[in-house]
Amino acid sequence: MKEVVGQPGTRSSLALRVSQCVCAAASFAAMAVAHGSSHYTAFRALLFSMELQFFWSLFRAMADTKDVMAQHAAYDVKDVCWIVLFDWLTAIVSVASATASAGVAIYLERDFHICSLYKLSIILAFMACSVITASAASSFWVLASLF
Repeated sequence: MKEVVGQPGTRSSLALRVSQCVCAAASFAAMAVAHGSSHYTAFRALLFSMELQFFWSLFRAMADTKDVMAQHAAYDVKDVCWIVLFDWLTAIVSVASATASAGVAIYLERDFHICSLYKLSIILAFMACSVITASAASSFWVLASLF
């Protein structure tokens, strides 16, 4: 099987997972310290999705670290199916909550001149979404090559 960039168990997958963790944690931290973020459902959804993405990416980063250290990147179809499923689920939830939060932030900025931590958190959330989408696409490519 040809090695795909971002394939689970490789250095590129580890780099993607670590960047997902960093972006999700930074987005969560910026939104958590922003004044009044708990008053809006979209912002709470963003907090939840970034927390979900952080823990999923951390779990996969630990698995990738173990595989890189052992120089073992072979997965069976069942493992890759689960990785693809949770990657796409996390990506969809993250994009939905980031988009909803961006809409609320635009509304609040025009009427109430909100603090810039909301905007920073949303930008970081979209960065995390783009990285997990790349990871999900490469995992899907690996799944397709297994059949």
